[in-house]
Amino acid sequence: MNRPNNLKKGDMFRVTEEGYGFSVGEIISLRKDDGSNCPFFWKEDGSNYWSISFSELEPYVKTVRDAQVGDVVVGKMTKNQHMVLERLQNIVILSYVDNFKRAAGNYTFDELEEYYTLKDAPVVDDKTAEAIELLKKAGYKIAKE
Repeated sequence: MNRPNNLKKGDMFRVTEEGYGFSVGEIISLRKDDGSNCPFFWKEDGSNYWSISFSELEPYVKTVRDAQVGDVVVGKMTKNQHMVLERLQNIVILSYVDNFKRAAGNYTFDELEEYYTLKDAPVVDDKTAEAIELLKKAGYKIAKE
């Protein structure tokens, strides 16, 4: 992958080649954009950071299934906002609408995906999502340039 334009602190990437203190498949986030092709990235757990080249990364787009505690999800039909209060092995606990301190209900990841989107997630229509999935299955790497 070439160095992306408009980088900002926290942008996420997946490691595609072992090395520089990161493992293949690990999700890392940009620590600081120093303008180089080999800036510093935080490990997923935030425990340490290392420098790695963009040629050994691919973009990572977070989906509602990846929602972590503190992330906000938006109802597909209602447009109401809820915060993820807890993420367990098979379910997430969401807050009441706009009251992020009070638990409202449990959702499986399938239910979460069916009824909610991640706030500020890119919008992809069904045809585009299907085309991307077919290309991935055919062995193509999908990257935003």
